[in-house]
Amino acid sequence: MITALASALLAVAAATRLYRWWFHRSLTLAGAFIVLACMSLHMLLNIKSVEVTVRDTFGDSMPGSLKMLLVCGICVGTAIVFTDVTSKAGQRRILIRTHVSLSLFTAALSFVFFFSTPWPAHVDNITFDNEYAFLPGYAEGLMLGMTYPFLLCLMVTTVVIVQADWQTLTGRALLLICPGAALLTAYAALRIGYLFAARYGLMEPTPTPFAISRVLAVSGVLFLAAGVLGALALNWLGARSAFQQFTALRDELLERWPGAERESKPGSSTAEQVDDRAAEVLDALSLEVDHSDLPGGEPLPPEVAAAAIADWLVTGRITDGLGYNSFFPDAQTTDTAWAGVLGKAYQGALDENERKMVAGQ
Repeated sequence: MITALASALLAVAAATRLYRWWFHRSLTLAGAFIVLACMSLHMLLNIKSVEVTVRDTFGDSMPGSLKMLLVCGICVGTAIVFTDVTSKAGQRRILIRTHVSLSLFTAALSFVFFFSTPWPAHVDNITFDNEYAFLPGYAEGLMLGMTYPFLLCLMVTTVVIVQADWQTLTGRALLLICPGAALLTAYAALRIGYLFAARYGLMEPTPTPFAISRVLAVSGVLFLAAGVLGALALNWLGARSAFQQFTALRDELLERWPGAERESKPGSSTAEQVDDRAAEVLDALSLEVDHSDLPGGEPLPPEVAAAAIADWLVTGRITDGLGYNSFFPDAQTTDTAWAGVLGKAYQGALDENERKMVAGQ
């Protein structure tokens, strides 16, 4: 039941990424869709009834073959997202082509070895792992199939630990993915190491390494899925929190200047929609200033300017030094951040004005 629910949740998340990618052809959205879709299908194949149906319909080797392909898909999607987030613009497409090429190359070699020996009849995946995986042909195919996932997950884990900045949304998203990448690194390393040792007689075949690796694989995929979904949740919560800071100010300014309201593009993320709402605030504020008699003046410090602007909007008083040039952010401040500063100052001015009115009664 839990596996089915997890598969359905991942499928819904993948659908939302695909919907947004349709309108915004972003590498990050494409990679996230590939990761979530492959995870959903992988979880689906782990349901016993689904696995039996696939095996009876398409042959005994099909469930294992599909899972191998889906692992490669998860790795490619992760590589696309990771590369798009962490690399420089001029290097992204080259690195992504390299990742995709390496994944396809190792997967092709894996299938050449893996299917050169006929799949034993009426054998489930656990029995195959314990009794056949270390045999010639199977072992080489499985080791090659794990080579790219091992290298990728090792790289992701190392780079995230060294470079991720937990103070940023992107950094926190990467840190959420890190445990899953580390577990999948251990999973791939254990399988490769055991298969090599058993294949070439360095140790006796035993089911223990595969039993451990299955736990690592499920845990790693769950952590990776939680990291991807957690990153989406963090971005949504961060955007909603930013919007709440200037909601009252936006309502007031749009009541004065309804023509400043704009529609967000279809498929826009929550963060992009909040950026549009912040732009509405600044557009309406610009119209308000244009129709006032304020001088140009020298820009005031941001906090001083925000307090003076809020007081002007609430009471009509013009603070000394307040002019047109104090109303808009500097080059280092985003529109959304400045709208948030203004919104908090505006709410504070409203509260202060209300206290004075109550005290004067």
